[in-house]
Amino acid sequence: MPLEEILLYAAGAVFGLCCLFVYNSFLSSPSYMEHYFQFAAVKYTDDVRTLPQAMNKPFWSKISTWMTVLMILPMFLLQFVVLTPWVLRQKVQYRIITSAVFSLVAALLLPVCAAVGGVSERSSMAVLIISCIVTGGATTVLESALFALFGSLPTKYITALVMGGGFSGSVSSVLRIIITVALPSTFSGVKTGAVIFFSIGIALMVMVIAITVLLRFSPLVRTYCKDYRRSCHGAFCVQGEGEKSQPPQECVCATAPRLDSTPTQERMAENGAEKMGIAMGAAQNLDDGEPQAYTTGKCENAAGSPLSWQDNDASVVEAEASVFAVVRKIWLMLVCLAASMFTTLVLFPGIGLSAMYKESNATGGLTPAKDTAWSKEAIMPMVVILMFNVGDTIGRLIVNFKKLWCPQRFVPVLVVVRAIVCVIPLALGICTPRVINSNANPIVVFLLLGSTNGYLLGLAIAYGSGDPRLTTKEREIAGPCICFAILGGITFGSVVSLLILTLAL
Repeated sequence: MPLEEILLYAAGAVFGLCCLFVYNSFLSSPSYMEHYFQFAAVKYTDDVRTLPQAMNKPFWSKISTWMTVLMILPMFLLQFVVLTPWVLRQKVQYRIITSAVFSLVAALLLPVCAAVGGVSERSSMAVLIISCIVTGGATTVLESALFALFGSLPTKYITALVMGGGFSGSVSSVLRIIITVALPSTFSGVKTGAVIFFSIGIALMVMVIAITVLLRFSPLVRTYCKDYRRSCHGAFCVQGEGEKSQPPQECVCATAPRLDSTPTQERMAENGAEKMGIAMGAAQNLDDGEPQAYTTGKCENAAGSPLSWQDNDASVVEAEASVFAVVRKIWLMLVCLAASMFTTLVLFPGIGLSAMYKESNATGGLTPAKDTAWSKEAIMPMVVILMFNVGDTIGRLIVNFKKLWCPQRFVPVLVVVRAIVCVIPLALGICTPRVINSNANPIVVFLLLGSTNGYLLGLAIAYGSGDPRLTTKEREIAGPCICFAILGGITFGSVVSLLILTLAL
């Protein structure tokens, strides 16, 4: 594999790792969020019993639920916005950079306000709510833009993006366990743990911006992604000195018309190439074995820009590419994605954690103070969540080996079988009296749930974005459509899980 392909594959994995880390940072610091109004009011104290008491206890005692709702709701609503023609016309690198900047600001907002001190409880609530909303919105725009970028590339690169997302969850879980064990549950210990998470999130967003800018120097990205193509000017020119003396409209592909041909001959050549492309589009493969999207015989000059005689045809092709046309071609994979994520979020984490053994004298509400510190967080729920994230990472890794892919027609069957196999043991573990009364129940089920989630997620994304019926422009639109299906399943799964936990368990 050439060095450029290796670097681009690594960039996809890094993007996947960075994409959800700020989002995970909010959920990985529950003690900090639960007592955020106290961190915002007081800069430092040796005794947490001297901190101001909460005036709005229902909000702070259910802060994890509130944060999930406040982030998922804008994530889902903004999906309708990112699928509008106006947003799809914006350059993908601008969307990535803008959303990364907003994520960076949201990650900065909480620790900065806490560092200032003297913030009232209502103001701290407002800061937390704004940060969650901005994080949710920025995350969905970033994820949608990344799927649009890597959806236009060969399939192996979008599987790298999916794999990086799995590592994001595993790294967050491991960091949370290490911080919980290593740092005391004092005022400074909890605050330091949260600052570590947010600092890493900020650094990763800076990395996203840097890599996005550097991708413009990749000929492979310019070949597949129209938004990265540019005219040849100044220091950014990719032509050599010998190439500059050649005609600027020189074509580098076999389907280009001769320079001395008449307009009629040019049109005949284009039509012939288009018919040949349609006939061979489904069977044509790239060097790495990936199906090549049909590009209507477009040619490029040495700078990677479409030739001027193709501008009219390109505009017609782009006008025909729409969200509805893409959905008609890959609707089955979109349904599988939504159904798989729905099953995952219904069971994970709430219902699965309810299957664990709990002390009969467990109390709810705000974490009580023990001496001069808060009570230590339980490690076992973190281990259960880690098992899911590890399984999810393993499942996404498997998708990188094409020989391990199941046929596309079996993907819906696997989605249904997975839901049945994972629901039954968890249901037996939470029924009264319990049939399976052991922490091994959710650990094993979450490992299975995570591995199948990662495998089916990567498989459906690969089959959907790599559908040979999609044109290059439609592959770019398929990315946001895939992101919409994923977030749709996450949203409705979270709502159903919350209703079950509130009304039934």
